[in-house]
Amino acid sequence: MVSLFPLGPPAAAQDVQNDKAELLFHIAQFIEWPSQLSKQNQFTFAILGEDELASVLAATMSQKSINGKSIFVRCIRRPADARDCHILFIAGSDEKRIPEVLNALRGTSVLTVADTVGFAAQGGMVDFLLEDSKVRFEINREQAKRARLKISAKLLALAQIVVHQEP
Repeated sequence: MVSLFPLGPPAAAQDVQNDKAELLFHIAQFIEWPSQLSKQNQFTFAILGEDELASVLAATMSQKSINGKSIFVRCIRRPADARDCHILFIAGSDEKRIPEVLNALRGTSVLTVADTVGFAAQGGMVDFLLEDSKVRFEINREQAKRARLKISAKLLALAQIVVHQEP
């Protein structure tokens, strides 16, 4: 089987962070946003909070492009500031704000991502997990569908699909 994401086993914690950043970049390439966002001149990636992965994501994403559009990375303090972005990464430092963030983005087409166990089950869209020294990801397909995001079947085939668990 050919992998969409060429990630080998990580050698160290920094490699894991780099793998997650590369994985998120590849994930973004397999998602289709509604026309109002796809018509923008650049691809906007927002980061809420600070942690090691947020720093790696900022460095990685700012050097790449998606669908021929340069990626503009911006750090935000308020969840509402991400309403016009393509992707929002919620850093571990802001994990306690997840319910507030998801509520603020309800009705938007922002792909929400966190490196928090169970984030997708909490109503987020994508989270990462480490299995057998490899970075994997979970997708909450229903939440993405509500946000009017179309996820490639190829991407869904590689993801663990989770369902939002009501409290």
